[in-house]
Amino acid sequence: MFTGLVEAKGRIDSFEKNEDGMILRINHDDSFHVEINDSVSCDGVCLTVVSKDKNFFEVQLVNETLSRTTAKTWKEKEELNLERALLPSTRMGGHFVQGHVDGITTIEGIEHFDKSSTWTFSMNSDIERYIVEKGSISLNGVSLTVASKHKNSFDVALIPHTIELTTFGNLSVGHNVNVEVDILGKYIENFIGQQR
Repeated sequence: MFTGLVEAKGRIDSFEKNEDGMILRINHDDSFHVEINDSVSCDGVCLTVVSKDKNFFEVQLVNETLSRTTAKTWKEKEELNLERALLPSTRMGGHFVQGHVDGITTIEGIEHFDKSSTWTFSMNSDIERYIVEKGSISLNGVSLTVASKHKNSFDVALIPHTIELTTFGNLSVGHNVNVEVDILGKYIENFIGQQR
């Protein structure tokens, strides 16, 4: 479980395809510490550390993960948002993010102001019912608030700090991002469905 508050950016050092999917090696700075078996959100995808050294760790992505996320398009030197799994003592500054990606959305527009910006993302029928204005959503592992909802899209507002701390500064119109809707809505929908 994650909060969606990104701790660091990592850079893909290498990847090696295998029969199970792909092994990814991610470099990071000294302030980001992980251990083998830790769960790490990499651009919103929950992955397990299988190997590590001082400034890198490796994760195994299975074919299921590659088929559902933007991981299939990741390239060497690409930056990823990193967050370690939360502890019981962690402040809950974002929202409950599982790292179980629901699908991929596309950046349709970016409106820049001084240093902040409003981003518009496509919204298909698979996620539409879970998106509510002023509700939470995870985009590439970043906990954000839905600013407004339209017929086939939704907007989020990014403050300068978020743009600087995360990989959003590297993205532009047309880029795909991983989307995870708020788990609470899915649980409620499932519970109500069982009561009928």
